[in-house]
Amino acid sequence: MSARIFAIVNAIGCVLLVVFILIQWVIGQGMEHKLHDTEVQAVNEYNLRIESEKRESALEGDIHGLKKSIEAIRADADAKTKDLEARLAEATALQAGITQAQEQVKVQDEAIKVRDEAIKVRDERLKETSDALAATRKRLDEAVAKLKQAGSKPQE
Repeated sequence: MSARIFAIVNAIGCVLLVVFILIQWVIGQGMEHKLHDTEVQAVNEYNLRIESEKRESALEGDIHGLKKSIEAIRADADAKTKDLEARLAEATALQAGITQAQEQVKVQDEAIKVRDEAIKVRDERLKETSDALAATRKRLDEAVAKLKQAGSKPQE
């Protein structure tokens, strides 16, 4: 019996070993699947990190480009503001010149009115003087004619 018991115990031991090996194999397969899933997840996370770094780099480049654009826009705006201020100062100076010229035109208009009035008075005096001179000439001519007549009459 001992050999038979030994054979049964040996067979039971072999079955137990096979069961133990199968359990270990199933557990190993599960671990291998978990390991594979973990590796796939690690690769996916690595790829996501690489893509994120690329996007970050692209966004940083965009930000750098935008900063340069903003600086250029600010510089252009500053230059245009200075140009506008210079033109405003020029326009103010021109407006002052126009105002001064308008005032001079008013003064000259007044001077022209005064001159025209003086010319009118002068013309009236010249006409009066001319009329008086014509009347005096007429009397002088009449006096000369009388004198000639008186000089041509025999003297008595």
